[in-house]
Amino acid sequence: MALTRWNKKFRWIFLGVCCLFFCVLRPSGTYAQQNTSYDDRPLLEVNPPPVPADNTPIAIVDCRLIDGHGGDPVEDAVVVVKGNRIVDAGPRTEVVIPDHADRLDAAGKTLMPGLIDAHFHSLMDNDRINRYLHRGITTMRDPGHPLRFYQSLHFAEKPVPRMFLTGGHLEGFPPVWRSQAVVVRDQTHARQVVYDHVENGATGIKLYFKLPLDYYEVIMDAASKRNVPVMAHLELVDADDAIRAGLEGVEHVTSFGTALAGPSAAKTFKERVNADYDARREERFRLWSTIDMESERVQEVIDLAVENHVIMTPTLGVFERYRGDEGVEDFHVKGYQNMIQFVEKAYRSGMRIAIGSHAGLPHAESGWDYQHEMELLVNEVGMDPMDVITRGTTGNARYFRTEQRLGSIEAGKLADLLLIDGHPDEDIATMKKIDRVMLNGKWIEAGD
Repeated sequence: MALTRWNKKFRWIFLGVCCLFFCVLRPSGTYAQQNTSYDDRPLLEVNPPPVPADNTPIAIVDCRLIDGHGGDPVEDAVVVVKGNRIVDAGPRTEVVIPDHADRLDAAGKTLMPGLIDAHFHSLMDNDRINRYLHRGITTMRDPGHPLRFYQSLHFAEKPVPRMFLTGGHLEGFPPVWRSQAVVVRDQTHARQVVYDHVENGATGIKLYFKLPLDYYEVIMDAASKRNVPVMAHLELVDADDAIRAGLEGVEHVTSFGTALAGPSAAKTFKERVNADYDARREERFRLWSTIDMESERVQEVIDLAVENHVIMTPTLGVFERYRGDEGVEDFHVKGYQNMIQFVEKAYRSGMRIAIGSHAGLPHAESGWDYQHEMELLVNEVGMDPMDVITRGTTGNARYFRTEQRLGSIEAGKLADLLLIDGHPDEDIATMKKIDRVMLNGKWIEAGD
């Protein structure tokens, strides 16, 4: 009898210990598994790079340091990396270099954080994104493709950037891109799609232009409960309505078009695009060519976006059109110039600007899409080069909600670094003079 009582007592103790281990002491899993609390948790890439096997410190000495926070560069700086982390960074007089560190003399070069691309489409092409890694893009986000489109990442034989995904874009019926969309049936379904995407590794939610405005608020609410940003490609939903519904990110400058144009022009645009989705490629230029950039309406929409901390990823290079280009007419040129003017007004008014390349731009040298976008923002919009660099590093890391880990050069951050031969804060074209790239504490070899 005593033995039986002891067996029962032991069984309850054993079950209690198991429950304690499962609920409190169990090891952390992947991002998709860490879904018990979403507050203040950095969002993670789906393909964390391996940590270097060699733990010997690396000291980058005599560099000109741009730390990503927007301040003046630090001359004669030193950055020390151990494993995959930055352990110290600052003026040479303030940084202790370990005696056994591997030193890299970076005299005449600028060390800065790796670039973060907020809008890049790859689709199962590891070789392609490896090339972009060599161009300084250490992190990128695909806005709106199904997670299965990135299965190839798990079989990458060469280093590739950190990849943040959003899952298939949420769309109305019938969808424009059938293989890429999740067609929303009702509000309950919309909420569940957000939860499912995040559970499976999405770190953002993308809305596409046919999704009715009626679903926006429930999607924003669901995303806020999972602490992920929502971004949208808008053309049939007006940007001001989407912003009032809680939208955080606006992809493409053209997404503001119907909110800025006169009622008649906006109505005509929507009718033509509803009748033929491909018509938007030409009609967006016609619409933008009609917008009065000095109207009160333009400034009202900008002020609304600023007030609500909206982030615009202009992707200007996608819409770049000039006289003399094949097939380009006056309305293309006028439309594009108005887009430039709008981004300038938005920037001067304090709107948050993210840097995204989209990839494959008509006027960009192959593979240099991101740097070309930076040049457009400096040379045509009039942004300060250091401001463009800051928005493409710490700014985009903040947009990704992973600024605790990425985007700047300071102790404790992951070592994603870019060494430039020159001063990109003075001449943005220097961003193409890449000396070397470090991903997660390891230099990317030329042979890769």
